[in-house]
Amino acid sequence: MNLSFKGKINMVPFNQVSVVIPAFNEEECIGPIIERIRAVSPEFEIVVCSDGSTDATAALAREAGAIVTEHRYNIGNGAAVKSGAIAASRPYLIFMDSDGQHQPEDIPKLLNEMPDYDMVIASRTRECRTDPVRDFGNIMLRKVAEIIGGKPIMDLTSGFRAVRRDLFFLFSPLYPLRYSYPSTITLALINTGHFVKFLPLDTIVRREQGTSNIRPFHDGLKFLRIIFRLFMLFRPFKIFFPISLTLFVLGAGLGIYQLFATQGIHSMAVILLLGSLFCFVNGLLAEQISQIRLSMLNQPTPSGSLSPGSTSTAGPATTAPGDSSEC
Repeated sequence: MNLSFKGKINMVPFNQVSVVIPAFNEEECIGPIIERIRAVSPEFEIVVCSDGSTDATAALAREAGAIVTEHRYNIGNGAAVKSGAIAASRPYLIFMDSDGQHQPEDIPKLLNEMPDYDMVIASRTRECRTDPVRDFGNIMLRKVAEIIGGKPIMDLTSGFRAVRRDLFFLFSPLYPLRYSYPSTITLALINTGHFVKFLPLDTIVRREQGTSNIRPFHDGLKFLRIIFRLFMLFRPFKIFFPISLTLFVLGAGLGIYQLFATQGIHSMAVILLLGSLFCFVNGLLAEQISQIRLSMLNQPTPSGSLSPGSTSTAGPATTAPGDSSEC
């Protein structure tokens, strides 16, 4: 154990922790990141999921001593996180990026809070050197999440977090294959009464090496999709009710106008009022379905096991052709 950090007496032991790192073409970063994790403590289990990388990411991760699982082709960050978690064997999981944004030296700070919480999230501060385009999108998502979750949320999309392994798999059917898994698991835990801690860290920075994939227009559309998806997953009535109310106001207003102007209510007002009723009823049904799904997922189940077609290798071992993990 790294003695440079003095934590709580009941701090999660390092030998109970798996560090899961999703990676896609990160050969420049993956080796140094693993070495820094080992420097914090050699007791960590390190799992790298190479998400269809076409470079030497998987080979370099094995050389550095990590357990490696591979996708035959690129599926997405969410799929890589799930495959890595399946390959991990310990009761606590640390998730972090492979591009140098997250500092391995901060891992003990997350674990220091874990005895008292179900998930601890490293949240970015104003001192962090992050990308302003994504920062704007993250702020918008955070505001939406606070409406959905009903509590202050400091950082919804941070990929640097610690979570109990059993809880991660409870809600894994909700996680998308590509982006927004952090926002999904955060809101899932909050909306089912679990304890989530946001730990401010000013050490989170922009990626240190490699190429950024930021595309303002594309990312803007992606954020809109994520916002809509989160509402439909957790609070669909908050989507349906404003639409229903708008249609009702328009229909009632038009109906009153028609009643006084033409001595009768015509088809357009009736259509608007019926549309309002349909939206309201569908919103109630969607809300009930959402809550039933969450309550069903929030039942303890055995932890996941390796799915058919996935393999993990540790250290210098090699993976046979065609025996890589595919989601």
